[in-house]
Amino acid sequence: MNPIWHRLDLNLLRVFDALMQEGHLTRAAERLHLSQPAVSNALARLREQLGAPLFVRNARGMTPTAQAEALHGPVRAALRLLQDGLAPEAAFDPQQAEQRFHLSMNDYAQFALLPALLARVREQAPRVVLQVEPDAADTLPMRLASGTLDLALDYLHFEAPELCYQPLHQEELVVIARQGHPALSPSGRSISLARYEAAQHVTIPPRAGRGSPLEIVLGSAKVRRQMGLFVPGYMTIPGVVAATDLLGTIPRRLADACAAALPLAMLPLPFAMPPVQVSLIWHRQQETNRGLQWLRQQIVAAVAGLTAG
Repeated sequence: MNPIWHRLDLNLLRVFDALMQEGHLTRAAERLHLSQPAVSNALARLREQLGAPLFVRNARGMTPTAQAEALHGPVRAALRLLQDGLAPEAAFDPQQAEQRFHLSMNDYAQFALLPALLARVREQAPRVVLQVEPDAADTLPMRLASGTLDLALDYLHFEAPELCYQPLHQEELVVIARQGHPALSPSGRSISLARYEAAQHVTIPPRAGRGSPLEIVLGSAKVRRQMGLFVPGYMTIPGVVAATDLLGTIPRRLADACAAALPLAMLPLPFAMPPVQVSLIWHRQQETNRGLQWLRQQIVAAVAGLTAG
């Protein structure tokens, strides 16, 4: 057995978890209903017991060290298991709940969904706070397992039996180009596969080495795009396409939203491709969490309202 285990005070791990989530001594103390000196003292004791520095102070608060980052996932998972095992599942009253939920979604999903979702949350649960996290694919299963992430909206499917999936909606992809682009047909309403392959494209980079559904289809059909620009998210693509000869391939709903404001032509893909399935993803340990059950219902209802229009 690890000798650290014999001398470790498990109460200090709650302090460590609060500091990792808040990144600030005062906010961690408020979360734990402790004084700031008590939290500072607990951190010093934990640092002494582990024999390693965990945080570096800066102007904005406290930055975790690499060892703290590596430790947080297992600590968060262990604390959640203890909490679930020692207490019955708490009821969730939206009107009274004071809770922060951590969601992962890309920039397009934020643009399309958050206004409608936030309106529902504000009406039913005025004290609930939503915090959107980066949609980093390489850490998503680990963050769901540790509890640092509550829900994800994504098209990825992970080979992890502990993850649960609920289909939300399907996204049709379309090609966008600036109006008058030389690669378009004379009518400006279509593009040939040969010209699609010959043109330069703007796209988002692969996530954790995983090809997007589009790249998988392109690979199967042996279609190759020439990449002229990589950008972090979908929301940048329409503006770049409208001002250059680069092509973009994006969700139809995003193209529809941008077409009124930008000089864009929207075209069908020059090859067969099924719609992209987007799902809600959560960890099986959170299956019976009443608060997350409620939030999943609000997301499903918000998406249904958007797709019905």
